[in-house]
Amino acid sequence: MLRVSVETLIAEHGKWSVVIMALRAMARSKRQVQRVRSSDLPIAIRRDIGLPAIVDPPSRPMVLTVYSRF
Repeated sequence: MLRVSVETLIAEHGKWSVVIMALRAMARSKRQVQRVRSSDLPIAIRRDIGLPAIVDPPSRPMVLTVYSRF
């Protein structure tokens, strides 16, 4: 079945066009998919796909550092 399809493509478009398009398709398939971290997703999308809500970490109390000049 595939051979019939390739022969039809070659008959309609020419051998070199089919070869060039096949090489382009092979090169295109090696591209990496951009990965998205789940922490970067909006809250609504996280909820829709079943991820837990992001909880802000507890804030630390502000501590001032005072240096003595003496």
